[in-house]
Amino acid sequence: MGKYRTPFANNDVIHIIEQNKEPEQKLWIAVLSKAFDDAFYCTDERAALEALSWIKHGGDFNYVCHLSGRNGGYVKAKMLNKVIQREATILDKKQKIKKMVNNVIMLKQKIPPKITYKKKKPRDWKKDDYEWLPKQTHDYVER
Repeated sequence: MGKYRTPFANNDVIHIIEQNKEPEQKLWIAVLSKAFDDAFYCTDERAALEALSWIKHGGDFNYVCHLSGRNGGYVKAKMLNKVIQREATILDKKQKIKKMVNNVIMLKQKIPPKITYKKKKPRDWKKDDYEWLPKQTHDYVER
């Protein structure tokens, strides 16, 4: 077992502040954290874009921040650059995919060129071509 360490003074302060929160306030903090989690770490790009637009333009965002005990303007100001950067990367990726799909569609619509093949000359077999085969006699029986 590990040794017991006394916590730092700041840990006690944070713990006391967290204890004084109402359950509703903890719920709204969880809503904010889920929104930021969806915005920055979600692999579903549609959900990420919805969360990003809610953070940028949502009127409810300031209200949810107020209910969680946070200043909505401050949170938005701190996260706005990251929100814009994440949104730009998602939209850029979508644009590249759209461009590639359009290229495939254009290639499929084009008529494929006629390919002409040269006929191979028939091979002239000579006695020397069979030297690599084993010699077989009439008394040879496979067992």
